[in-house]
Amino acid sequence: MMHTTTLSLIVVGLLAVAGHAHAQATSPTAPTAPTFGETTPASAMLTEQTVDTFVDAFVAVQDVREVFAERLGSATNESEAQAMQQEAQVEMLQAVERTGMSVQEYNDVATALQNDPELLQQVRQKAEERM
Repeated sequence: MMHTTTLSLIVVGLLAVAGHAHAQATSPTAPTAPTFGETTPASAMLTEQTVDTFVDAFVAVQDVREVFAERLGSATNESEAQAMQQEAQVEMLQAVERTGMSVQEYNDVATALQNDPELLQQVRQKAEERM
């Protein structure tokens, strides 16, 4: 069974990976984030199909993370480990895009998850079924 912490760390991890792309596309004056538990317009407008696609992307990212976690253990030096991490980041981004979801859409859903406990629970249940 996947724990909330694991789901949160993976979502945050991909957000960090994709952050550079998102930062380039956003304006310097971003709106303030809602408090935890507050339903945002973004989470209220998510379709079931979008949530399902997000779960597919999340599971694909998790698969990449597991493969590279094993490979990272065999790194012989820091340079090799950094190269593996960069390769993993690229593969995670590609895994998201292969589901038909853009990294921006993935980040939007991930942000909605942080602010909508009911949506987080729905995603958690679907992810557990698919992993």
